This record gives sequence, C-alpha cells and structure tokens, in this order.
Amino acid sequence: MRYIRNGQILLVISLSISVTAWGQGGRGRGAAAQQAGQPAATPAGTPAAAPAGATGRGGRGGGGGGGAASSSEFYNYDTTAGSGPAIPDAPPTETHQKITVNGEALAYTARVGYMPLRNATTGQSEAHLFYTCYAKDGVADASVRPVMFFLGGAPGVAATWQEFGGFGPKRMKWMSDGTAGLPPYTWVDNPNTLLRQADLVFVNPVGTAFSRPDQPTRGPNFWNTAADIASLGEFVRSFVNTYNRRNSPLFLAGEDFGTGRAAGLAGYLDEHQIPVHGVVLLSMAASADATAGDEQYITLLPCLVMSAWYHKKLASDLTAMSAEQISGQARQFASRQYLHALYKGDRMTPEERTKVVADLSRLTGLSKEFIVNNNLRVTLERFNSELMRDQHRGLSNSDARVSGFVPGAGGGRGGGGGGGRGGFGGPAPAIDLNLSSLAGGFEAAYETYLRRELTFNGNSNGIFYLSSGGIGTFTATGTDDASLAAAFARNPNLRLFVGVNYYDLNAPFYATEFALAHLNVSPEVRAKNITVSHFEAGQMAYVDTKALVKLQADLSRFVNQSAARK
Repeated sequence: MRYIRNGQILLVISLSISVTAWGQGGRGRGAAAQQAGQPAATPAGTPAAAPAGATGRGGRGGGGGGGAASSSEFYNYDTTAGSGPAIPDAPPTETHQKITVNGEALAYTARVGYMPLRNATTGQSEAHLFYTCYAKDGVADASVRPVMFFLGGAPGVAATWQEFGGFGPKRMKWMSDGTAGLPPYTWVDNPNTLLRQADLVFVNPVGTAFSRPDQPTRGPNFWNTAADIASLGEFVRSFVNTYNRRNSPLFLAGEDFGTGRAAGLAGYLDEHQIPVHGVVLLSMAASADATAGDEQYITLLPCLVMSAWYHKKLASDLTAMSAEQISGQARQFASRQYLHALYKGDRMTPEERTKVVADLSRLTGLSKEFIVNNNLRVTLERFNSELMRDQHRGLSNSDARVSGFVPGAGGGRGGGGGGGRGGFGGPAPAIDLNLSSLAGGFEAAYETYLRRELTFNGNSNGIFYLSSGGIGTFTATGTDDASLAAAFARNPNLRLFVGVNYYDLNAPFYATEFALAHLNVSPEVRAKNITVSHFEAGQMAYVDTKALVKLQADLSRFVNQSAARK
C-alpha cells in the first residue's frame, strides 16, 4: 500500500496480514523507507543487509541516521565502531514522588535505568534498554495491578513522547499556543496521568533514548521487525519477572508505525506464554487495502475536508457545522459519490462529472480548475501546497491545524505541472512546523527532569536519541504470526483500543476506519473487543491539553473494563 506524501512513497502496515511495514518510519517521519525483503536476523544472529536510508512518515526525525559516521559527524550512532562505552548492570535509580490529582495526593515510586537483554543460551547481555516506570504506592496487592507498556513510535523514536507528553505523572509544560516556547523549559504535575488506572512502563527500543547494543556492530541485528519485537518481548518478560508482575493484566501501547510493533508484540508474547489483556493503538497506520489504487484518494479525502473546514476555506454553511457533522458528510461523500466517480472514470456523463467536480471543490476548498487538472485525484502534497497558496502557507502533516509560511519555488511559481491556481502545485514543505515547535524544548525539559527530579546520573555525557540519529536503516520484515488478526485468533479475549485523530494527515482517520472495518476477526471480537475513539487533534492527541482529557478518560475506562473482564 502506498501514500504519496512529500513526494515519497510511504509503506504502511496491514494489520490483517502482517506487521511488515511499520518499520518504515515514525515520528522520524520525513522520508519513506525502502523495503528490502531481507530475512529477519535475531539479536544473536548475523546482521541483515539493510536497504537505503530510512526515516519515516512525516517529521519527527526517525529511522535513519545510523551507519558509518564521518569525522565531521558526531551525532549519529556509528555501527562500524569497534567498541562503545559499556553500560553496567546496575539497579535502577529509585525515587518516591507525589502529585495531586483532582485534589487528592497520588504517591508513587519512580524507577529509571537499564534492563539488560541476555542471550538465552550464553547468558551474555547483547543490549541494554533504557526505561522508566512508575508504580502507584499503597496498593494492597501490586502483583495483580494492571501494567501498561508504552513502546514508542516507529524505529528511532523514543517512548519519551508518551511519557512526558501526556501519560506519565509529570508532563511537559506547554505554552498557551501549544508549543514548547523558549527556555527555560519545565514540567508540571499531570492530572491526566494513567497512573491511577495502571502502573506505567516506558521502554525505549535499541537506538532510542539511551538504549544501546552492547557492541556497536550488533546494532543492525535489532533493526528489523522480527528482532525488534523479540527484543521488546524479552524486555517485557524480564520486567514482569523482576518486579513480580506475571499475574498482572498486561497492556501494550504503540503509536504511529509503532502500532505494528504493538500488534506484533501481542502475538509474540502470547506465543511465549505471556498473555496480553489489551492493545492500545494511537495514530494507527492503515492497511494496504485502505490505500491501494484509487482507494488512497477515497480514504484520504475526509482528512482533507477536515483540514479545509478548520482553516475556514469552505462555504459558510459547511463552516458552521461541528467536527462530527462535517466529518460525517465527508465520509458519506467519499464512500458514495466520490467512489462512484472514480470507479466510472471516463464513463461518467458530462452532467455527472460536472456535479462531482463542483461537490469536490465545495468540500475541499480547492478550485474546480484544480480538481479537473488533477483528474479528481488530490494527493496530500498537492492539497497542502494549494489550500493556502494565496497566503503562502502550508499545513503540518502531523497536525493540519498548524500552518506556516512556505517559501516560493524558483521564479515564484509553484512548479509541478502548472504554476497557476489550477496547476498541480509544488511540494509540501519538508519541515513539519508543528513538530519542530515541540521537539527541541521537549527534549531539553525531559533530560532536565531525568537528572533533577528522577536523580538519574547514568550516561551523563551520552546523546539522548529522542527522534533520530540512534539507529541505522531499518529492514522491515514480518510474518502472519506477528499480526493483530492472528493475535485475536489465538486470544479471543484480547481487547483493542484505537485512537483516531481528525487532523493527523500522516494517518488519515478514514483510512484507519477502513482498515478496522476489514480487520479479519470473528464477529464476537468485532462486536465486543474493539473500542474506537475520535479526537479533534493532530498526531499526538496527548500533547493537546483538551484532547488529553478525553483520551485519558477513554483509556481509563478501557483499562478498567479490560482488567475486570473475566
């Protein structure tokens, strides 16, 4: 399956078949990876040959950036180095904290450190995964309390976004405009933490945060789908054994292309006799069927309509609608008139064509001339460059509500097949303005929080890889056993929560809905085990304070109901 975004081909996950494609990107999102059909290498095996450089689907930095570092490059992790600083086996740093939630004190124990991943045969560690965990104090029997593991986004992206962005007990203090603002950066108590419902573990795969292979040359061994899932599976096994949580209801949370990671890990753990209660997927990557052929335009269109509606580019009667109303109208148009028009193609009558052009123009805010010149098929990059062309602004793919100035192409024309209003339009900006306004301050605040509040002093001079630079090329591989559908088949009691965001152009909400509607599960599972919730937010709903309130309430209900289910 493919989406044409920023002029690049984006491969995405097919939940009903496998998790092969989630490794193509992530918060690192800026370029799509090329898939190399290489066999998976286990952590103890020989590194698989890797395809050309990869990042991800739209802006936070991401998969690529490892490999051989030149003498002028001191940031990216160098897998050709003969050795690196050893990570000692040591107990995690432990502190006792307290926050106030709804007027009541919530006491908890915070732990931060490394979990060694040991070879089952030799007993030697092959990597150390950096993690933080938060356990509520005063629990009568902690061994049966739910535990939720947050797995980060796609390769190269740390779980820190989920921890410090919205779900942990402390949260980045965002400015009133939703950005990180200027230094000094700080944090606040998080009344919307999920710690009241479950203990929280934020685990960073090899090459993210401070997680590293024990030998640099072993890095590529971890950077394929099967080995990535296996390493996270070993982390979960070691964690539940270390902290006596084998009897706790376990939940896995993935985001972006990391939703494939969570789906595959659920199946992997079940195969290894560690049952999973629930899976949480945020900004879920779509299935191949949802973006094949003309379906890519059908499943993308409602997201474009929502973007035009938000920026008041539609007629007054449409602008007056609520988000639910306009999204419903967009779905209806896409699944009926638009689908019919693309299916008929040149077999449409002149009257039919005139009507669909007019309706498509009305719903997207694009001119009829532009719609005709693009043969009714509007890609994300063309929409992005055209919607606010008169203002010289483009949208952020991670959150279409955020726009910014776009410098004109050479000669002041849009390029790409026609510089005028009815042309194809130039490429969307390579920089995601939303994410660039968040990441720098976010990382600065988090590293300060680690040192000052959690008193973590390990790796004091090491680079913290938040979104890029820590891994080399990721080889996407997978099997049917790693799929969510297969996990449901093995464990019909598995519960699934999917968070869908209206303004995430990287994961269009209608494509997610399409994928879920075609997920190959039993009628009983579909009727009882799958929860879908929509948010007026961009890619990371939890950094949006308003959306976080709803997300926390929905997830709290999901965890409570799933854990109580017999």
